[in-house]
This record gives sequence, structure tokens and C-alpha cells, in this order.
Amino acid sequence: MMGSESPVNEDFALVNQEQGIHVICDSTSGSGKGNYASEFVARQIQERLVNANRSLRDDEVHYQGAKRLQKMQEFMLSAFNEVGADFLKLGAQNPNFLNTHTSCIAVWLNDRFAIVAHLGNCRAYLYRGGKVFTLTKDHLAMELSKTVSKAIGPNLGTPDLLKIELEPNDILFLATDGLYSGLEKNGIPKLVQQMLDGADLRPIISQCAYTSRDHATLVQIQFPSESTGNVLKASDKIQLVSKTPLCRYMSYAEQSHIAALCQIEEFDAGTILVQEGTEGESMYLVAKGTLEVSVKGQFLVYKKPGEFLGEVSLIQQGKRTATAVAKDRVTLLSLQRSDLREAFKKDVELEKNFYRGMLEMVLDRLVEQGREIAKMKSV
Repeated sequence: MMGSESPVNEDFALVNQEQGIHVICDSTSGSGKGNYASEFVARQIQERLVNANRSLRDDEVHYQGAKRLQKMQEFMLSAFNEVGADFLKLGAQNPNFLNTHTSCIAVWLNDRFAIVAHLGNCRAYLYRGGKVFTLTKDHLAMELSKTVSKAIGPNLGTPDLLKIELEPNDILFLATDGLYSGLEKNGIPKLVQQMLDGADLRPIISQCAYTSRDHATLVQIQFPSESTGNVLKASDKIQLVSKTPLCRYMSYAEQSHIAALCQIEEFDAGTILVQEGTEGESMYLVAKGTLEVSVKGQFLVYKKPGEFLGEVSLIQQGKRTATAVAKDRVTLLSLQRSDLREAFKKDVELEKNFYRGMLEMVLDRLVEQGREIAKMKSV
């Protein structure tokens, strides 16, 4: 849905529901013909993702589950990089692409997951459970500036990649800056509510374009209302992840990414989940049930819903320092070190916020140990 206060609309959006591909672009151009650039970028990215879908279908036996999602992220990153390189070549030959910077968001759906790639200052929002969350961060040269620091064009950069797990009745919104800058503060939740109430958004979007003196475009992606049949909803997983000190400095989008990396596992009472002295590769978050933790055969502590263990395994390879056994039937989230490191390669901010949380957690434990030692000395 588009609105414009200019004879040349430099926004462009493509929706391919059959392939689960949605792309929105917004260009700023020294030639005043950014519409050519936006359409070129959107169509080229869509074409590459459609071809990638075909490749995944041709090798469907090999690419399933987590492996398929990982390959989708690789395809998405390649699509942006290849289109960016082609765009720069065209800039030297075609005046319509000269000194043009194109912001772009692409969303690729697969089952209950969405792969989101982002460059520039278009935005992606998630409506879930009556709340609206911003999933992307603007790439701006300075705060409050409208000059993008990286986009498809002369200031080409690596796109932010996000993997999120969706749940029934989720809605994703993609918006150009002409839309959100034309709204009053916190206007996106109000706009979403008007949409849910059945209001005609066209005059509202046109007013946004008039207010911002820019082009305004909104793409809505509705996730099916049917249940996925999972033991835990995406929001349940995010809530668990958000309670861990490791994720305390992460945004909702970053916590969503971590939650999407986690696998749901269920074990019967008596199952040994972690064995002292064995190599560790994953952290566990308790969703349901209780784990009994012991060291050298001596009971240490119970781990109940909302608690976690094995976090050291995420940052270094080493042997487990305790044994954990399911006291009753348990549901856990497991996060693999290899998956986390792969995510860090694609998102430096995610890595920074993770280690900030890790450092603070270690300091908190050192302080607590100091208090315990002081108590022992005072006895």
C-alpha cells in the first residue's frame, strides 16, 4: 500500500505469497530517478530468492529443519551481496543509478520461520499479542539523521540478518521511512490497531506521505491463525530467553533471534542430560519440569522453569563440571555453541550484547562468592 507527495515515487514493493518472499525498497537519488533503482533491487533480490527456493526444493531431502533455515540465510546474504555488486556496476554506466542509495528489507518465509535481511532505513515491525515490536535498526550516519550509513549503492554494506520464529496470528509490517516519519510518536501501534479494526489505511498512508514530504509504503504479512502444534509458542521461548542474564542487554529482535536458534527437547524422568566430565556443546533452559544437578555424586541444586545450565559451553569447549538428571518429565530449550557462533558472524551487535551479559553474569557470581567467603570467615 503506497502514498506519495512526489511525481516520482522512489519506493517499490514486491509480494510473492506463493514463494513466501516480500521485498520493500526506498531509494534516494542524485538523479531524481530512484524509482528505477528501487524496482531493480526489489526484482533482482526476488529473482535470486525464487531461484534459491527452487534449489532447496530440488534437494529437499538434504535441506530440512535447521539445515534448511541456515541455507536460506546463506542464500539471502548472497542475494544482497550479488545485487549490491551488480548495482555498483550499473552506477558507472546508467545515469538512473548514479549516486543512488537504496534501502531494502526482504522477508523470506518458511513454515513457521521468517528470515529477514535489512539495509538502510526501511523498518520491519512485528505485531504479536496486542503489542508491536521493532525488528530492525536504522543504518544512519548519525542519530536523528536521514542519511543512511549503509545501503545498496556506493555505501554498500553487509545486511543485518534476523531469523525469527512466528506464531499464529502474528503480523509482520514492512515500512519505508516516509510512512513511519509521517506518523506521530508511537504511531505504528495506533496504525496497526486501525488496520485490525478494519479501517481503510489508504488516506492515513497518504497523510503520512504529505506530513513527511516523502513516499510512504506499507507491506503487511499475515501469519496463519492455525496452531503449529509445538509444545512451546515462539513468545514462550522468547520469554525464557529474556530471563537469562546472557540476553539481558538484547533487544526484542535479538532475543527473538536467539529463541529461534533454540531447539525444543523433551525427556522422561531419569534421563541424564548432562554428564560430568563429558564435552559440552550446548546450554539448556528449563521450560517445564525439574532438573536435579549434582557434582561428584553429591546433590547441588534443582533447576526449575526459567532457570538454565551449561552456559559456559557457549563460549568455550570444555568438560561439563556437573551432572544433570530429569527429576520428572522435562521440556527444555537447547542452544548449540556452533549455532550461536554462526549467528555472531552475521550480527556483531548481537555478539556484543551477548558478551556484555556474560561479563555481568560472571561479575555477579564473583560478588556472590565473595559474600559467601565473608560469611564463612565471620563464623
